Order: sequence, then C-alpha cells, then structure tokens
Amino acid sequence: MPTQYGQIAADLRRRVKQGEWPPGTALPTQTELCDEYGVARATMTAALNQLQGERLVTGVRGQGTFVLDWRPVRVPLLRYPAIIEPEGQLGAWKNACQQAGATGSMVTVEVAHEPADADVANALGLTEGDTVLRHSRHATLDGSTCQVHTAYYPAHLVEGTPLASQGKTISGVYDAMRAAGITPASADEHLSARPAAAEEAAELTLMTGFPVLTLDRLTRDQQGRRMEWLRMVIDPTRVMVTYDGLPPTWPARKSPLHDFARHK
Repeated sequence: MPTQYGQIAADLRRRVKQGEWPPGTALPTQTELCDEYGVARATMTAALNQLQGERLVTGVRGQGTFVLDWRPVRVPLLRYPAIIEPEGQLGAWKNACQQAGATGSMVTVEVAHEPADADVANALGLTEGDTVLRHSRHATLDGSTCQVHTAYYPAHLVEGTPLASQGKTISGVYDAMRAAGITPASADEHLSARPAAAEEAAELTLMTGFPVLTLDRLTRDQQGRRMEWLRMVIDPTRVMVTYDGLPPTWPARKSPLHDFARHK
C-alpha cells in the first residue's frame, strides 16, 4: 500500500511534469506544502527527499527547493550515420544535446596505455595482457556529468591518431577514426541496467545503488577487426536511449548501421 509521503511525492511529481513549476523555479515552502496537503513536516520532508533522489528537484540551503530540468536528452539508436559524415559534424552526444536545445560536452578524463584484462581482451579479440589504449571520458549536460565512458582500443590500431592523444576529438570518436583511415563499418550494442557502484555514483552525483543504465558497444571496421569496445554508465534521469522508427523487419543481411561502409 502506498505510503502517505509516496502519494504526496507522486502528486508533486505530476504537478512538476505538467509544468506548474517550470525548471529553475522554486516550489512553495515546506510550511506552505504542509498546510496544502495537511501533513506533518517530517512527511513532507520525506516526499521532497524522494523527488530529490529522482533528480526532479534540488534543495538550496536557506533558499528553498528548486525544480531541475528533468527532461532527459534523447540519444537515438539511428545516430551513427549522421556523426561520421566528412563535413566535421558534432559527435553523437553534442549532436543529441544540440537537438534538445541543451549544452553538452564530452570531457577527456584520462588517456593511458595498459595491459588488457580478461574482459577487455575477450571483447577486442586480443590476448590477455596485450597493450590497449584506454580512453576515459565524461559526457556532461549543462556542466554536470551524466555519462561515464570508458573506451578501449587495440594499441597498434590507434597509435599516432588523435585517439591516442589527450586532446579532444571535436567531431566525435567515429569521425576521428575515419580521419585516421579506420572506417567504422558495424557496431553491436547491449543495453542493461543495474545499481550504481560507489565510484560511479560519485562521478554521476547519484546515491550509491541508484539505478543506472549500462551500454556496451563493440565497433568493427570494414575488415571486420574489432576496433573499439566502449562501456557507458548512464544516469537515466538525464539521458534517454531511444529506438524510434524501427521497421518490423530488417532487409536481409542488413542492420540499422549497414551504411557505415558508405562513408569513406
């Protein structure tokens, strides 16, 4: 049976999403909300804490409770062809943020060579201990981290390319690959969900154990070589992975990404 504070949180959630309090505006004071709903302060505090845990609102000491921009950025499945055109377009994340009217960025945290562990070696078809390039990045939305990306590349494939530097790949990883003569031809993605580990929760400013999306992507080039294995940990309150407009069946031997190979 729903708790009293849960019912209040549900009603406040409805009112926020219907636009009664737009992003950036303050909710009524706790005293006013307690009077409106006829509950004790402890009950209202629990309801607001639930909404804070959902990233709908945030409390500012001495000022009140403010509505966050709760509308997630939509990242579509059919995003790849648009980001590997040779005209220097934005990367997938910045392109999605631009479409949503938000400010997004991809920040390089660390680039390092290291021996492949068992998981990385298995994903890239290498021998455990082979040298790989690890590229750690944060996707930010309006200045806050909402995705943690850890990408691995066979070192011998990317040495001397922009991917091996600490610099920023302006138009995205796939465009950097293409510019280096490594043409992405296909990608497999696996989407799942699990509780956030403590380190992930700290990076995403979430509570430990808060549900996160995980998306693993393996990219192959035109020769079928495994060129990138990317692991993403995603805050589902800020990012929505969408699969809109899929046909009931795919043409024989083709996938949504089949025209990767046309981009040279």
